[in-house]
Amino acid sequence: MACTHSKDCQLYAQFAMEPSLRLWKQRYCVSEYEQCARYQLALEGKSVPLTLLPNGRRVKQRSKEQMSAAALFNAILKQRVPMVKSMLKTGLPSERVMSADGMTPLMASASVGNVELAEIMLEHGCNPHAKNFKGETALDIALRGGFTDCARVIEKAQSKMTAEEYEMQQEENEKEDEPSVSTVVGLLKKLNPFA
Repeated sequence: MACTHSKDCQLYAQFAMEPSLRLWKQRYCVSEYEQCARYQLALEGKSVPLTLLPNGRRVKQRSKEQMSAAALFNAILKQRVPMVKSMLKTGLPSERVMSADGMTPLMASASVGNVELAEIMLEHGCNPHAKNFKGETALDIALRGGFTDCARVIEKAQSKMTAEEYEMQQEENEKEDEPSVSTVVGLLKKLNPFA
């Protein structure tokens, strides 16, 4: 039996997105969830700090950008479309956010087969040609999951512009707001609090 709080646990989305965190997920979300410090606090009705790890230790306070990126992936995995739209309106650059294993918000949308979220990510500049560290694109992920409608949307976006054209466009955008890019790059390197 798995933890009944994993649906609402803010760390669970990170465990689900990060292959390197599979052992944490197996231990604290599936087999020994009663020992999870987050689970115990939730049972007591207390608020669970985002920095609290399942083993009771705390991670360093993360930056606003790191927490925003984690929240975006969490909202995508839970398919909370209005929340994702709201987060993107506040200026979170979806086209630059990436998990530690190279997954983009578009790939996360493809992994749950949500066509609306995939369209939103494409509208916000996510590169449909981008590859994660396994060499997979969002199209590959959608097809592997059997999400043909989502795959069609991504394939259509890929046909509009080549991978090279997307890269050139992103380089131009990065030149326009260079200081914020370094902040985002730092965020991506630190997105995995267990590294």
